[in-house]
Amino acid sequence: MFSRSAARPNDIGRRQFLNAAGGSGLLLLGGGLSLLEPRPARASQLKQADAISRIALVASNSAIASYAWANRGKAPAGYIKGMAISYAKVYYDLGARNANAVEMAKPMSADASKDALKHYEEIFRQAGMDNTKEGEHTLRHLFVLMLGLGMRESSGKHCEGRDLSANNTTAETAEAGLFQTSFNARRASPLLPKLFTDFMANPTPSFKDVFKEGVRCRNANLQDFGAGDGRDFQKLSKDCPFFAVEFAAIGLRNIRRHWGPINRRAAEVKADADTMFQEVQKLVDKDKLGPLL
Repeated sequence: MFSRSAARPNDIGRRQFLNAAGGSGLLLLGGGLSLLEPRPARASQLKQADAISRIALVASNSAIASYAWANRGKAPAGYIKGMAISYAKVYYDLGARNANAVEMAKPMSADASKDALKHYEEIFRQAGMDNTKEGEHTLRHLFVLMLGLGMRESSGKHCEGRDLSANNTTAETAEAGLFQTSFNARRASPLLPKLFTDFMANPTPSFKDVFKEGVRCRNANLQDFGAGDGRDFQKLSKDCPFFAVEFAAIGLRNIRRHWGPINRRAAEVKADADTMFQEVQKLVDKDKLGPLL
């Protein structure tokens, strides 16, 4: 504990001083000036970091973390961790009846032209994953599919730009982010324009610090195309991976033809991914981590 009788900042190194003061959470200098943030804010940040760290540990210890995806190889560490943390957040939101999470977790529809879960029905059936009922199981299986889709589309790189071999160079059609989604997908659901507006106003949570582990972003990836909202969408998709996750999750339930790997059923569905997300659920439930995310 740093006491009033201890040396002043000019008597010790700045780093030592800050480290010593950190134990008290709040240090007052002469006149009552606060040097560090108040204890409640600091405690909240530490709790969130702890929750993220614990979920990330489940992900890194999972079998799917070491899986070699077809034609892509092993996923970046940050991708597996980031998807686990994103699932934890959406799973908690489902319990709170958040409209976006409810849409993701709705029962499999009868329209295979729109719903990726219906399009993948036979593959899910073979894997023992039932999506006929609303709730956590359908939500979890959607994330299983998304884990495979992200590897197929971007190799798990949150900052991936558009496919330079394609001609989709307008603000409406230029793809971006983990799932190579473009702005024109927003027409699939009224939830998507609102999601975009909400995250543009407040791009949190992002979980970018998690997703970027093991990822190298090239200058070409960071280039955005066109102007206006479509250009902003590209940048947001790369800067805020959690937005990209939620946008694609809703899109997959409403406009599955937007993604070539889904159309070809090239995105892999792996039982080990389902196991990882189940372990994340258990941790969130047991230790009440949802409100911290």
